[in-house]
Amino acid sequence: MTPKKTSPLKESSRAKRPYGGRPSLEEAEQLHGRILDAAAELFTKNGYGETSVEAIATHAGIGKLTLYRRFADKEALFLAVVIRMAEEARAALAKVGESEGSLPEILTATGRQLLSVVLSPQSIAFHRILFAESARLSEVRARVSRYVSSENEDSIRLLFRRLADRGMVKSEDVAFLDQQFVHAIMGRPLRQALLGAPPMSARAQDEHVRKAVALFLHGMAISSPRSK
Repeated sequence: MTPKKTSPLKESSRAKRPYGGRPSLEEAEQLHGRILDAAAELFTKNGYGETSVEAIATHAGIGKLTLYRRFADKEALFLAVVIRMAEEARAALAKVGESEGSLPEILTATGRQLLSVVLSPQSIAFHRILFAESARLSEVRARVSRYVSSENEDSIRLLFRRLADRGMVKSEDVAFLDQQFVHAIMGRPLRQALLGAPPMSARAQDEHVRKAVALFLHGMAISSPRSK
């Protein structure tokens, strides 16, 4: 008889500590991450309504009670996955935004990273869930919106503040400026992706970002070096 295949998430749970005793901080963090990995995978593949807590627990290789000790319900688990995604995106954008270079170079690198993040299959899937389940997940949407729009968490706004402090951006309305940049980079590509358009190639993404940055700089009356 052919041995039954085991999910990679389940395989990772085989290295267990001896029976009894409290898990270490490292073990607790690994378990937390494994649960979120399983949830993100199933939400992306099946959507919100078709994904159960039982399925997530099974996919993570744990019991349902173990999952419920960490998350009150599926909504709390979904919110935790979304916030982790936002934190990872924020960290990646912050790293790019802290790089040195000319204003066009910094904005182009930031735009590429932003577009890459929002057009990822997982990002598209979760955007669709938040729109499709807007009534059921109204509180989740509100909390995500507050988290993402927080000035202390918004990597793009922090980037424009740094640029303003360095005298690279003349506009004093940083909040307005960062909104226009984000919409220029991700507005139409994200909308098309949500409507089922074919994925943008890396070349198409790069061309879109290059043109959006050039238009953005022209709108701020800051000249951009001509393309060679």
